[in-house]
Amino acid sequence: MVTGPTLTEQERELRLRRMKRIPLALLVFMALMFFLTLHRPEAWAGWVHAFAEAGMVGALADWFAVVALFRHPLGLPIPHTAIIPTRKNELGDAMARFISDHFLDAEVVGRKLASVNLSRVAIAWLQSDKGRTSVQDLSTGMLRWGLDALHEERVRKFLSRLSRRQLKNVSFAPLMGHTLDWAIREKRHQDVLTQALRYVIVVLDENQEKIRERVREGSPWWLPGFVDDRILKQMLDRIQNQLFQMSLDPDHPLRGQFNDWLKRLASELRTSPEYRLLGRRLKEQLLENEALQDYLYNAWADLASRVDKDLENPESMIRGQVGDWVDGLADELQRDEPMQVWINQWMTSAMLALVERNRTQISSLISDTVRSWDGQETSRRVELALGRDLQFIRINGTLVGGLVGLVIHAITRI
Repeated sequence: MVTGPTLTEQERELRLRRMKRIPLALLVFMALMFFLTLHRPEAWAGWVHAFAEAGMVGALADWFAVVALFRHPLGLPIPHTAIIPTRKNELGDAMARFISDHFLDAEVVGRKLASVNLSRVAIAWLQSDKGRTSVQDLSTGMLRWGLDALHEERVRKFLSRLSRRQLKNVSFAPLMGHTLDWAIREKRHQDVLTQALRYVIVVLDENQEKIRERVREGSPWWLPGFVDDRILKQMLDRIQNQLFQMSLDPDHPLRGQFNDWLKRLASELRTSPEYRLLGRRLKEQLLENEALQDYLYNAWADLASRVDKDLENPESMIRGQVGDWVDGLADELQRDEPMQVWINQWMTSAMLALVERNRTQISSLISDTVRSWDGQETSRRVELALGRDLQFIRINGTLVGGLVGLVIHAITRI
């Protein structure tokens, strides 16, 4: 069955014309009965005549009322007719105020949001085939759009100019100094050092044989091999032991020396003119190095082409990974009820703040949009949307008018 919102404009016009024929046919029927029973002596003719007369009055009155909403009846400029085209601005303002006061009120919106478990709705949608596919389509579509945009020469030139302008305002040395200060305050440098020490210990342990071979190759011919092995073993054991102690002891003296050296380096990067000059030269070399820029662009173009080729594949790996991520997110949220509570609270607060902050703008959008419409076009749009239902007013007016006529005739007879 075809529903209203899915109908085209031509289909709505056709349905409206067909619907208008019903009250018109009733009016013609009442007029025929009125003239056929006029001056008839039979008792029943009086009743039919009264019904038809009142029915015609009701039909014409309601026809006038309905038509007066959209245009001047019979083209006559009767006051207070053609209400919609002549007063569309006032009607738009009233509609905007009504929506702002009754639909965008924080209390109303809050009650509605509180009655809905938003996180559960989101989880169910993500777990559905439609939701999963929608997220995949949105993600891959945005990625494809970004790739297509970056392939445009105008976009590349714009980004190149923008990056050059931004880099010219960046001083590398102070930036690196402030970054090191942050790392030292958060003790991130010690975490990095610990991981580096552990990596070095593993590398030394796994490559002892290669180190022995290199030492033998550089040793004098007259020095026995077992002496090299003994010296090397003791040296490697001491180095590994020292590194192991440093990795386990956060208060190791060498860690303190590393901390002091990093602080001095951060201070010099922020204040030293030599480091500033070095950073400026490095920045200029990067900006003027066309070979480096070509290499970076070619690397990016190769990556983009690979991604684009994958997105065109029905069995796209990226699309599959997005789907797996959606499944994992939905499953994890379903098991984590505290997170669901937090999401509900956060989404409710965010929506309430959004509505409250943009309440006036939303209502003004409605009134401004209605003001921008042509009066006759506005009347036509409203009539297409409501005109078919308004024809029932004409039908009811005809029938109710006829019944009232019968009541009045009965009273006069009595």
